[in-house]
Amino acid sequence: MGYSTMGKPKPSTLILFSGLAADDSVFAFQRHAFPQLVVPKWPKPQGDDTLDTYSERLAHEWRTSGDIVVGGASFGGIVALHVAKHLDPKAVILIGSIRSPAELPHLVRCLRPFAILARFAPLRLLKLCCLPLHLSIARRLVPHLHGLARQFQGCDPVVFRWSLARILDWSSTPTANCPTFQIHGERDFVLPRRYTNPDRVIRGGGHVISLTHPSQVTEFIQFTLDQISEGAGD
Repeated sequence: MGYSTMGKPKPSTLILFSGLAADDSVFAFQRHAFPQLVVPKWPKPQGDDTLDTYSERLAHEWRTSGDIVVGGASFGGIVALHVAKHLDPKAVILIGSIRSPAELPHLVRCLRPFAILARFAPLRLLKLCCLPLHLSIARRLVPHLHGLARQFQGCDPVVFRWSLARILDWSSTPTANCPTFQIHGERDFVLPRRYTNPDRVIRGGGHVISLTHPSQVTEFIQFTLDQISEGAGD
C-alpha cells in the first residue's frame, strides 16, 4: 500500500539526487507521493571540477525556488550536503548515504591514493556482469543487488567515473545551516550502517532502499517535511 501525503504540508520544492550517476527511476515510487519532487539529471562535469564546484553549479539553478528540501541517495546524498552549502534549504535528507568522509568504509579510504585511476573503471564490463541481476528472479531473491544493477544500466560513463573519483577523494565535511535527516538500510554493504549513525534504520534494507523499501523511505521523507513544518510553526 502506498503512503498518502494528502493534506500534509509540503515545501515548494523537494530536490532528491539519485545515486552514483543513476537516473530518476530510483525515486519512481516517491514521485507519486510528492508532486513537488524534482530529480535533477546529472550534468557532465567540467575538466577541473571538484565536488564543491560541481555542487555549486547544481545549486545555482535552485536559488530562487523558495522553500527547498534537498537530499539524495548514496552519492546523491553526499552531493546534496555540498549543494546545501550554496542554498538555504529547510533540511537535508540522506537516503542510504552518509554525513562525512569519516563514515566511508575503510576499504574506500584505503583506495584514496588511487582516485585518479577511477577514469579507467571498466563500466562496460560491470554492466555485462550485472545483466543477470536484471532478471525477475534476481529481483525476488537478491533485491539489494537488483537495485544496484539498475543504477549501472543507464548511467553516463563520464559522470560515473568522475563521481567514483569524487567519492574516493572526498575529504571535507560540508556544513549547512539546517537539520540533516538520515535513513539507512540495516544490511547496506556499500555504505555499512556500522560506520554511520542514522535517525532511522530499515530492517533488512540494503543500499538502494528507495527501490526495495519505497514505502518506508516515503514515510521518512514525509516525517521530515512534518518536522520542518512543526518547527516553522513554533
